[in-house]
This record gives sequence, structure tokens and C-alpha cells, in this order.
Amino acid sequence: MISSGESTGFAGSREGYLFLSLLQARTGTSLLRRMGDLSPDRLPEMSDRELGEHVKLSEKARRAFGELRREFDAEAVLGRLAQTGASAVTLADGGYPERLREMPDPPPALFVRGTIPEGPAVALVGSRKASVTGIENARELGRALGERGVCVVSGLALGIDAAAHEGALASGGPTAGVLGCGIDVIYPRRNRELFERVRGSGAVVSEYYLGEQPLPWRFPARNRVISGLSETVVVVEASEKSGALITARHALEAGQDVWSVPGPLRPPECRGSNRLLGDGAGVIWDVAEFVDAVAPEPARPVAPRALPMEELEEGELPQHEARVLLEVGFEATGVDVISGRSGVGMRELLPVLSMLELKGYVARDSGGSYSRRGR
Repeated sequence: MISSGESTGFAGSREGYLFLSLLQARTGTSLLRRMGDLSPDRLPEMSDRELGEHVKLSEKARRAFGELRREFDAEAVLGRLAQTGASAVTLADGGYPERLREMPDPPPALFVRGTIPEGPAVALVGSRKASVTGIENARELGRALGERGVCVVSGLALGIDAAAHEGALASGGPTAGVLGCGIDVIYPRRNRELFERVRGSGAVVSEYYLGEQPLPWRFPARNRVISGLSETVVVVEASEKSGALITARHALEAGQDVWSVPGPLRPPECRGSNRLLGDGAGVIWDVAEFVDAVAPEPARPVAPRALPMEELEEGELPQHEARVLLEVGFEATGVDVISGRSGVGMRELLPVLSMLELKGYVARDSGGSYSRRGR
């Protein structure tokens, strides 16, 4: 029996919750709250008929239950996780995030790469197909929260999510990315570098075990985890059908504060986030005022923020980085233009721009152009 540590208020061991987690992933349905007083520890020893007396199961779920019951080995499950640099925390463990534990339907287990940051956390969510303004707002909010030591939680998707993580990373602050697929599956693939940077500055988290693919139904489920890891949810920019609104709904149901960034009236990309304002969400008119409202005092020391170009001291940047930065304007500048101005070839230029972005000197928009940051 794997020790569960301190008492958690949930009846079950690590093995039971690991089994339940794997079962939910295979069946595509949440069983935890439908089980009533049935302990998950009993699941590996029950027949599908016995389980069916407690929980209504589809034929697919019955088959998945039978297959998992025959092959389940908790020690082997944890061993394979460890080989990939990941770990598991279950509802039986004292280290399970408390805010998530208090939600109506918490994941039986979380699989983690890195360390989930402690302290205050704010979720920044929004559309994958965000506007340039939305991307910039997400980066600015992520940076400002990170500078205050607040953990920025998002979904490691394209658009708003990626920009929020990038802002937090540029500030040296903590961040956590929640996946809608297995803990070892990088999706979208183009975010591989961001995935590793988030893991190094906080944690990548998933309720799905190794190898689970990014199926469509897993992303709405993922959104409740984003909400459950946060004290406050901000919808930066979202259409009326955006999954970000699911995150906001989970937050409201849990009694959390929800904020939204106002956008123009006509673009469909802003209708969902604007509608939240009509429903009573807090309005973010000013980033500094918002940060003061959710985190009046710094939560933890963070790395110092890089200065903009006009405040650079001699020798502050390596010569090749300073050379490139001189050719980045305050308006969006394409990489081909930067290459032509600086005389630096594309193969050398792209890593330099990535480093300047990480250090906080430049920002990248959804079209791949760069602009210099001012203060």
C-alpha cells in the first residue's frame, strides 16, 4: 500500500485515486461525485456488475473498467511517471492543491512536471485566435503579476495562454500550465520550448496520465483545473464560444473573482469577454490598479526586470543582442525587416530575438512580429 500522508477529507488511498483517474481518462466521464460513499479503493476488486450498482456505466465504460482492472499496477504507474520526470499527487495526499480540492468535481489525481508554485495565483485565459491587442494585454498582465510574485496560471495553448505564460516568464515570476492531454504530450507542438520554460519556472500540470491524446472533450475538463489552481480568473479576450468562458463559469461557481478586459464592440473575438462585463465581472481598465487589487503586497522575490533600450548601460547586453535590439521598433516589426536592418541572418536572428523576449526587451505578437518594450 502506498502511503497517502496526512488526512485529506477524502476516503481513499493513492492507489484508489490513481485507478479512478486512469478510469475517468479512458471513459471520458467524471465518476468521482457519482460514486457516493463508495471508496475508490474498492474499484480494482469489483466486477463491472458490482460497480454498475453504484454508478451507471456505458458499454464503453464497462470494457474500459475491465481492461484497467486486469492491468492496473500502482507501483508501475508511478515508476513510468518517474522515468519521464513527472510525479503524481492525489486527493489522498496532503500536497494536493487546496483550492482545487474544494471544487465540486476535483481530478482524482494530478500529474506534475516541476513544482506547483505556492501562494497567490491568477488565471489568464482567452482565445487561441486572439488579436494583436489581446496578445499584448495578456503579456502585460502576465508580466505585471509575475513582477508581484503572483503565479500566472493558463493552458499552454496558442494565443492568449502562450502570451500570459511568456509575460510571467519575462518577469522572472512563477507560472503553471495546465494541459488537456497526457503530462508527456506537448500540444500544440510548436509550444515545445514554452512547455519546457514553464516547467522550469513552476509546473506543467495535467489530470491525464502518460500518452493521453488531446481529445476535444478534455479541454473543457481542463478548464476547471485552471480555475481550481487560481484565486482569480481573468478573461483577456474571448469569443462567445471560447473555452475561456467555461473557466470563468467554474470560477463563479466556486465563489472566485472573475475579471475581464473590455474590448471593441464589433469584433466577434471580444463578444464573450465583453458579455462577462455585462454579467458583473470586474473591469480591468488599468493593469497596475488590477494588480494592486489582487496582490497588494509582493508574494515572493522575483528576478529583476530588464530595462528598456534607452536605459541600457554600456555592456548590459551582449553585443550581438544589443545590435539586434537597436533595429526593433516600438511598432510591430517583421523578422525579415529586423534581419535586413541589422545584417544578421535568420538562423542567428531567431534565437537572439527569443532571448531578448525572455529578458523582457521585446514582445512578439501572434503574427510573429516583434516590438520593443517601453516603460
